[in-house]
Amino acid sequence: MFPPAFQVDDHLTLQTVLDAPAQRRRLAHQLACHSGWRIILDLEEGAVTTWLDQQLEALSTVAVVDALAAIPHHPGVLWGLWIPMAQLMGRLQQTNPLPRIGLVGVPGAGKTTLGLAMAVLGRAYGFSPIVASIDDYYLPLPIRAAAMAANPFAIDRGPPGSHDLIWLNRSLDDFAAMGRCSIPRFDKGLAGGRGDRSGQAEHRGDVFLLEGWMVGARTFPVGPDDPHPGASAAERAWCARCSRVLADYTGTWKRLHGLVLVLPRQWRHSLRWRLQAEARQRRRGKGALSGVQLERLLRCFWASVPPHRALHPPQPPGDGAPPVLMVVSLDGRRRLVDVGPPGTVGWPAPAQLSSSSSPSSSMG
Repeated sequence: MFPPAFQVDDHLTLQTVLDAPAQRRRLAHQLACHSGWRIILDLEEGAVTTWLDQQLEALSTVAVVDALAAIPHHPGVLWGLWIPMAQLMGRLQQTNPLPRIGLVGVPGAGKTTLGLAMAVLGRAYGFSPIVASIDDYYLPLPIRAAAMAANPFAIDRGPPGSHDLIWLNRSLDDFAAMGRCSIPRFDKGLAGGRGDRSGQAEHRGDVFLLEGWMVGARTFPVGPDDPHPGASAAERAWCARCSRVLADYTGTWKRLHGLVLVLPRQWRHSLRWRLQAEARQRRRGKGALSGVQLERLLRCFWASVPPHRALHPPQPPGDGAPPVLMVVSLDGRRRLVDVGPPGTVGWPAPAQLSSSSSPSSSMG
């Protein structure tokens, strides 16, 4: 239905390419064919082979190969997202000694996995990332529940207003000043899956990566079709409220030097991915959301921060917002199918959501 613009064969893993010169040549050819990927890395088509040789030299240690192999991923994600992301970090360090980057991705898109990959690649490329989720900064449950009480989805985490912006801003400022900061811990398995704060930890590094679904979200004028056509009056009122509250986040986003967007080809992929994640949580014996609760949670996210309104890169960029450095598109199996600068990667159609009174919906 959507032919991939970015193509890397399933078998072109790091180990395979290191072991077989023929596979190395094949990978170089496939990467060189994608202009959006080359733009991100500022590479001419004829320079890709040399670039790949340089990366393989940096990544060829047994420790790095084994650590990356232990993180489930399709090879296209390694070559098309993880390594370009690491190189963007290195590029930012040339002008900003302690860069702060936002990673924007729908629930379940693999943001946590990317954080693990950045820790491994940091060892190979000589940087030490601090990876934090905006979810880490959820307010304690009683305060959060009160702040979210008015939403029509009966959801008390996720939308604007559920985060401790004072602590988040302090983390970013402390990192900018000292390369270290305190980050709260949030355990989604507490309180029957509603989640609650569970302490804090000190972190040190030279790159700060803040990941989350609504990182970088901007205020937007709410029209008659927001958050979606046929929305109830309560949903429209909640959407308008969230747009106003997003103004409180502007100062946080201005502390970031750039954004990377990870999009699904279709919004409904996010529900599938989160169902898989909740099943893993349940197998570990922790509290997990049911399918109905999870669908309500994701519908609340979409209705609170409509991505085509609040997250779509502005053209041209303005208002001091961090620039979008790279946009990536994933299929339903989390394979990378397109990558490039803003405006070159297709944006998913708006999610098709029913009224909150309905027990189910179709998300795109």
